[in-house]
Amino acid sequence: MRARRALAALTLCGAFAGTLTACGIESTEVIEVGQPATGAKRPGMPVKEARLYFGFPGGGVLGVSRPAGDEVTAEEAIPLLLEGPNEAERMRGLYSEMPRLPKKDSRVDVVTSHGRVTIQMPVDPTRISPVARRQLVCTAAHNSVPGNLPADEVKVDLAGAGRTMTDQICDNNYMAPGTVPQAAPTSP
Repeated sequence: MRARRALAALTLCGAFAGTLTACGIESTEVIEVGQPATGAKRPGMPVKEARLYFGFPGGGVLGVSRPAGDEVTAEEAIPLLLEGPNEAERMRGLYSEMPRLPKKDSRVDVVTSHGRVTIQMPVDPTRISPVARRQLVCTAAHNSVPGNLPADEVKVDLAGAGRTMTDQICDNNYMAPGTVPQAAPTSP
């Protein structure tokens, strides 16, 4: 009885294996391509992480998440950005193009209002690199801002040394290749 069951099981496995190999699909090695997957958070849900944007070797900026005990505001995220990437982020090739702030008056103030962030710094925002500006704008827009607007609708003003750049937005044209966040699925 046992022999029949074993033979029947072996025959069934052989038939199944034959079916799989007959379809013409061959096994392959794992192929690593691109950056780790990133995605959009569910709209309207508080995020318990800081979202920071750093320069990426291929150009543009790349967002990273750092765990936090509670929702992180733009006012809290900008000082974290100014500290630069941590060791793990540097190992991934991320860097900061934020200029060294002068010792005298090196304070950076961040003020938020409905859908808007104003970053006052001791340097002329027109004199910092485009990557540094994107780091500031995207970090401010992707953390908690009153009004709960999508990040690409948050307006960021950069001001310093008597110059102001208004209505800056974090758009996908400045994201590192292959990291453009996808739109969240909508319910019917």
